[in-house]
Amino acid sequence: MTTPFRLADVLSEYVHRSGYTTGQLAKLTAVPKPTIVNWLEGRVKRPREHQDILRLAVVLHLDSQEVEQLLAAAGQPPLAELHAQAQQSNDSAALSLLRPWTTPAAPPANRQVPFQATADIPYFVGRAAEIAALQTALLADTHTTLYSIQGMGGMGKTALAAHLAYLLRPYFPDGVLWAKVNTSDTMSILRTFAQAYGVDVSGYADVDSRSRLVRDLLAHKRALLVLDDVQTSEQIQPLLPPTGRCAVLITTQRHNLAALRRAKRFEIRPFPPTGSESLDLFGNILGAARAAAEKELLHELAALLGHLPLALDIAASRLAYEPGWSTADFLQRIRQQQRRLAELKYEDQSVRLSFDASFAALTAAQQQFLSLLSLFSGEDFSDDAAAHVADLPLADAQDALRHLYGLSLLQAGRPFAGQAARYQLHPLLRDYARRPLQPETTIWQTAVARLIAYFVNYAQTYRRDNAALEREQANILAALQLAQEMGDAASFVQGVNAFYYFWETHGLYQMAGAYLAAAETAAAHLDDPAAQLAITHHHGRLAQRQGDYIDAEIRFEAGLELARHLDDQETMGHLLRALGVLAARRSDYVLADAYYKEGLTQARALGHGGMVSDFLRGLGVQAYARGDFARAEAFYEEGLALMPQKDETAVQSGGMLWGLGVLAQEQGDTTQAEAYYQQAVAQARQQGHQERLIVLWRSLGSLYTTTGQYAQAAAAYQEALALAQQIGHRWQHGRTLSEWGELQLMMGEWETAVHTFAELFHQARILQSQELVAIALYGQARSAAHHNQRDQSLAKGREALDTFIAIGHYKVHEVQAWLHQLEA
Repeated sequence: MTTPFRLADVLSEYVHRSGYTTGQLAKLTAVPKPTIVNWLEGRVKRPREHQDILRLAVVLHLDSQEVEQLLAAAGQPPLAELHAQAQQSNDSAALSLLRPWTTPAAPPANRQVPFQATADIPYFVGRAAEIAALQTALLADTHTTLYSIQGMGGMGKTALAAHLAYLLRPYFPDGVLWAKVNTSDTMSILRTFAQAYGVDVSGYADVDSRSRLVRDLLAHKRALLVLDDVQTSEQIQPLLPPTGRCAVLITTQRHNLAALRRAKRFEIRPFPPTGSESLDLFGNILGAARAAAEKELLHELAALLGHLPLALDIAASRLAYEPGWSTADFLQRIRQQQRRLAELKYEDQSVRLSFDASFAALTAAQQQFLSLLSLFSGEDFSDDAAAHVADLPLADAQDALRHLYGLSLLQAGRPFAGQAARYQLHPLLRDYARRPLQPETTIWQTAVARLIAYFVNYAQTYRRDNAALEREQANILAALQLAQEMGDAASFVQGVNAFYYFWETHGLYQMAGAYLAAAETAAAHLDDPAAQLAITHHHGRLAQRQGDYIDAEIRFEAGLELARHLDDQETMGHLLRALGVLAARRSDYVLADAYYKEGLTQARALGHGGMVSDFLRGLGVQAYARGDFARAEAFYEEGLALMPQKDETAVQSGGMLWGLGVLAQEQGDTTQAEAYYQQAVAQARQQGHQERLIVLWRSLGSLYTTTGQYAQAAAAYQEALALAQQIGHRWQHGRTLSEWGELQLMMGEWETAVHTFAELFHQARILQSQELVAIALYGQARSAAHHNQRDQSLAKGREALDTFIAIGHYKVHEVQAWLHQLEA
């Protein structure tokens, strides 16, 4: 049992637990501070009156057992005896003082725990990763740093903080405190925090003293403080508790608050376009049935709103609760960029309002800079592009971009290794920032002209660098569209020609055709034969890939004539090779040789090693097709020797890796050949080089067939065939069918081979390729022989032989031997 004369120890324990200072206790209890100090320091061991002890017990939120312990330590009677004395003397003041512990039939009084969080919205969705990370951080035993939820207006920072407060409420025994910092003054917030624990701080008239008292109050508590919508460090400095068990969560649009140095930051961005969050939010408000039925419309609506939670919430609320709306009607309004923001308002919710304060805080120059950034239509943009469009020195533009990012008016763009930082403007913020720009103004026209010039020049500079073009694809296309709208034919034609190879390598033939047709029309009004030559050349390349060899040949011959007239030696070389390839695919090997040899002579004169290598490999293919294997090998070796293998950059290129793979395969090093091919596949995938991928899959199919890995070979040919069909590359489609059909025969898949060679025959007739026609007939003949269809087999085989003889193909002897065996 507790004995008297230990008042100092018992009282010190309870005071320490509460976090109150002696001054605070004196103010709250009306017990003189010196008296409390004397008790705590042991100078007074037995107080004369029990009333002061009880007043302290009330403020310290002691339960009955703790009060009994404190009274015993102070040498005072127990609660029951004090209550009996008070009743006997009818002492109402004493009875009131004892009521917390002696009220009949009442459970022991529990301390009131504050919970000041705003309402948790019932339709909250998403943010699972952020919630998990924040929970882990906020539930740590001690906290040596602040935690911040950061992002632009409308991201749902407050909603996420409130949701967390409700989730974590059981883990903070001393409650959750909440302050809307940007709309409340510091003194009021401190008063609200103190009142939550029953402390009146109205007597503290300055921020510093009131802040110290609240810090003392929170020093030994485990509470969660949410400081919402913080704009400056000055707003929150007086509100921060001492380092310890209290966790502080801040929501802010600012990335550059000094108070958040070394804070653990959680940036939230729009819902991911590929995720379900946007549709889930629509479903929570509109109902799951309607959201499922209108899934496609809602997906488009979410995309136009940039998956911004506030905008999604407003749109869903208007659709759900305003009469007469259909989703299609509302979507039609949102599609109109000029009125989009006006539609995103629901009672006191407004997307435009969420942007107003941040925009108003900018200087006039900063506002104009942000408005000019709204001209970028791509996913993001570089600091160099921003500097050029705004006509600013790069360093000044970089500073302005960092400032806007610090205010969450810009977001970080996609990261690229070795590249400068990129920035992103949310689509709705782009709409907002574009309002001051009017197309008829000089500033708009000048900025648009600079944007067009920048991206056309960029496309020319990086015309063969797919990775660089991939980064700016959307911006380049937007620049081309602006050039058309502005009537800038020269820039449009220049840009289309520069960007053509990107469309070609990515298999975007339909898009390339549309732009080339528009460029051809525009070029007709220009006195620029070089541009016309480039368009003609590109038209021919596109027709060739789509299997329209007649149009391709017409284009290439017209281009060659124009190139000769302009004395454009390099383009002449490319056109001679293209004509040689066309002749070879039609099995006109004599004409193909003529084109290749003329081109080879010209390439040697130019000293163009890459082009020389291409012509030598073309001549090698010709020799191989005619069965002159020794000559073919000589051409191959000479061509491959010209590849700059010691150039590390060149070796890393997909084309070079493929060439090295071919060389290794020719030398019998199949392991090294496979390694080169797989490296090239990985790089081609990364760059989106569809045509190269088809060639590489075919090469792997050939390699695996050679090594007897038939399952892997079949998989490689399936990849090549699917991709060739997807992009519409007829020649690669036909070549893949011919190689895969041969593999099917080797594997004994006779029924499948029948269909493959039938499809090949159809494609070969379209392509006017006698070689592929003959290969298809030979394949059909062998399939028919397996099915004991002797007459059909002989007919197909003889037709194949005649075709091979006509074109001088190396398979003549093989087919003759097969027919002889069949006829025997």
